[in-house]
Amino acid sequence: MTMRQRANISLAALALLFAIALMLQWQLDHPWWTKALIFIAEAGMVGALADWFAVSALFRHPLGLRWIPHTAIVPKNRDKLVEGIVYMVEEQLLNKEMIEEQLAKVNFTELLITWGEKKWSLKLAEELIAKLLPVVLRNVRTETASLEIEQRLMMAAGQAKLAPLASKGLRAMMAKGYDQQLIDLLIDAAQKRVLQSDVKPAIKRLLESEKDKMLGEGGGSWLTKALFSFAQAADAVNFDDAADVIYRDLLLLLAQLKDHDHELRLLLRDQLGELAALLEQEHIEAALERWKSQLLEELTIAPFLQQVMQSLLEQLKPSDQAAGDVSQLQKWLARLLHQYWLWFKSDELSKALVEEKLKRFMHHLIEKEHVVIGQIVRSTLDTFSEERLVEFIESKVDVDLQRIRVNGALIGAVIGALLYGLLHGVYQPLLDMLR
Repeated sequence: MTMRQRANISLAALALLFAIALMLQWQLDHPWWTKALIFIAEAGMVGALADWFAVSALFRHPLGLRWIPHTAIVPKNRDKLVEGIVYMVEEQLLNKEMIEEQLAKVNFTELLITWGEKKWSLKLAEELIAKLLPVVLRNVRTETASLEIEQRLMMAAGQAKLAPLASKGLRAMMAKGYDQQLIDLLIDAAQKRVLQSDVKPAIKRLLESEKDKMLGEGGGSWLTKALFSFAQAADAVNFDDAADVIYRDLLLLLAQLKDHDHELRLLLRDQLGELAALLEQEHIEAALERWKSQLLEELTIAPFLQQVMQSLLEQLKPSDQAAGDVSQLQKWLARLLHQYWLWFKSDELSKALVEEKLKRFMHHLIEKEHVVIGQIVRSTLDTFSEERLVEFIESKVDVDLQRIRVNGALIGAVIGALLYGLLHGVYQPLLDMLR
């Protein structure tokens, strides 16, 4: 049984009690208790009917009587209600200060990391790269992009001071030992090259070429040529042995250069230090700036950038291979993205920076788009007809409103009983005593 049915039953019960009490009073020659029942039922009906009228008048004209004033309150004040709801939502429930206060309590970066931890993997990174690249590459115009990149690079290079940057770079490289690492890499590459089979023959050819230059046309007298021919015939000059000696000495030198305290490496390090100090001098800086300006005027790197970009795009374009296959460059990008994700999770400074950017974006969004909340509420309520708005509001509070009707009936009956008791139990006896 609904609360509305209970309210109607309470009103009907009081009306029935009133009718029965009237009949009993007429049949039983006006006993006191029938008068009491009539009094109670009458008061209860008045309370129930008054509350029924008040509740009904909120949403419609009771009994369809439009001439009664102050009825159908909700339909008549539809616009005021809409504006009131919009104001309440926009300025009280979801005002800017409250939203920003609640957002300040949320750590979006940690939420992102927590969400990512459940799904992130190297496989997901590869799938993400494979899906995003076609979208990105679809709008890439290499010619326009290369010109734009060249312009930005040239502008950045023109504004940057070359000498101080080079000096700081050299000093930083030496302070962290990168110069030694670079030399080690060069020595390793040189050793691998020297160990190849074509090096020793190349040394021999070089010696023979120098001999031909020395003894060639205009390269020596007839006596020098004769002596050299005699020494070669007597095996005093043997290019194979000389190539072997040079080859062994070259290997020995490369092995010795692996020692960081080797005199050549120490000399090179001293020279780099002097170069870093030299780059800080004003006349060197001015000369480098002039050279840089001249180079930037004559240099164009747009064609090179365009070729590089086209090459990269070719490698990044989706292939006709089986689904799931990706290029080596795509795998490299996925690994780079995955490594960045792992690094980002552990770097507190980067997380704080991202959190600051997100909060700043949220603040900007709230400042610019907060009015949208009211617009959404207003546009939603504007779609409601009067009947639908009444039905919507009434459905939310109908139970409580019907309880008011029930309470009106009960409280009216109780008040009626109290008043009857006061009138006939206190007031009437007092009057009789005073007469």
